[in-house]
Amino acid sequence: MHRPGLESNLGATEHTPLTSAARILVLEAHPALRVVLAQRLRQDGYLTAGVSTAHQAMHVCANEKPDLLVTTELLEDSTGLRLAESLGCCALILTARTATEAVVDLLDSGADDVLCKPFGLEELAARCRALLRRTNSLKERVSVGPLDVHLLLRRVTLRDQPVELSPREFALLCALLMPPGITRSRQELLRMAWPPHSGGPRSVDTQVLTLRRKLEQAGLLGGESGVIQTVRQQGYRFSLDGLNHQVMETNLHKSSAEARP
Repeated sequence: MHRPGLESNLGATEHTPLTSAARILVLEAHPALRVVLAQRLRQDGYLTAGVSTAHQAMHVCANEKPDLLVTTELLEDSTGLRLAESLGCCALILTARTATEAVVDLLDSGADDVLCKPFGLEELAARCRALLRRTNSLKERVSVGPLDVHLLLRRVTLRDQPVELSPREFALLCALLMPPGITRSRQELLRMAWPPHSGGPRSVDTQVLTLRRKLEQAGLLGGESGVIQTVRQQGYRFSLDGLNHQVMETNLHKSSAEARP
């Protein structure tokens, strides 16, 4: 069974918010509305997944906890508040109730914010930005060994030296690093690092080869036995073992050089 992935169009918008790589799970029973909400949030560069039930949400989040849950109040198999509590994440509750008492009740019951239907997409996006700023749920920088990915600046450095990557290569690297060590299928990487309905599995293979080569040229061990590994019949992963091996070798050479008279 296909598991919905955290989809993204990283680097595709001109006015990307500070929380550009945050993970947002959209839970909405109506397919058309779910697609519209997820697409609007993807325009801001967020990693998004859309589901229709709490059961699907728990399945999607088995290995990846979202930074923000955008969910309708009443679900087929649970409630938005109960799901948010189970996931342990920030929640924006969408409700058909408009009475002040109902909104207050939701806030007092644990909702981080409430948005009454009908609402505008720009208001939804603004509330998501505010919630993510408030909870500070996203790091401004991801560091893995000597490799630093500056999410806000969209810049990559290796031992403080810049590594020039294209927007697509940057998005692909982010997908492989969130989190590192997780094997991503080609379809997952397409959803996370390519605009909707563009590219294919061979595009992923080509970009992975280019990314490997650039990281290797910058001094980070590349190739299938190095940092970005090919997992047969599954996809690709950013290997911490390969990185740790290189860090150990680098430290060994450094220690040997310092020990020379």
